[in-house]
Amino acid sequence: MLEVDRINSFYGDSHVLFDVSMKVRAHEVVALLGRNGAGKTTTLKTIAGVIRPRSGTIHFAGEPIHRLASHAIARLGLQLVPEERRIFATLTAEENLRLAALTVPDPWPVERIFDTFPRLAERRRARGGHLSGGEQQMLAIARALIRSPKLILLDEPFEGLAPVIVEDLLSLCQRLAEAGPTIVIVEQNVRAALSLAQRVYILNNGHNVFEGTPRSLHDNPEVMSRYIGVGAEEEAI
Repeated sequence: MLEVDRINSFYGDSHVLFDVSMKVRAHEVVALLGRNGAGKTTTLKTIAGVIRPRSGTIHFAGEPIHRLASHAIARLGLQLVPEERRIFATLTAEENLRLAALTVPDPWPVERIFDTFPRLAERRRARGGHLSGGEQQMLAIARALIRSPKLILLDEPFEGLAPVIVEDLLSLCQRLAEAGPTIVIVEQNVRAALSLAQRVYILNNGHNVFEGTPRSLHDNPEVMSRYIGVGAEEEAI
């Protein structure tokens, strides 16, 4: 589904990603972990075309996308759910969804979205700026889903949310993963990310430093402590 091969990305003159590579199979959930500033969000933005790599290649569903604009990549079926959510505050939840569906040939019906997100169904007439943090995150994910994506990039979906909301969103993400869309998730909540993922990559200062399964990571406490900042006991809580 996705093959990232030795990409190098910059912010101005600052070299941020160094020969980063990763592969994601269809219907797989892959977690991208690392400390703050490790390059995780930059990796997602580079895949989605928000940042263009200086070198390296990215293939999505067999097509090269590393030279495409972000809107062209989105039309191919790759959706980024950004950390900032970026919903339209003055539009209602339903209007946010209908706007996102305008430029795809076969969007999900709005009622299917509301069946998936019952809370959004209750708040469909509420303006985006009046939604709670958890509701805004649900809307950001729903806005990606309505575009019938093949691959969803989730950037810190649980950040800043109350534990009970995190549990609800985690359950939702687990159902989504079982339903079929391929998912790459960046998340500081290591326990939540590993409960979803079949495979894990870790970045450190813009470099790949680990690739493996959640079990192999759990069995390597030195890697967890050095590059994520938690021990196996903390991760298991």
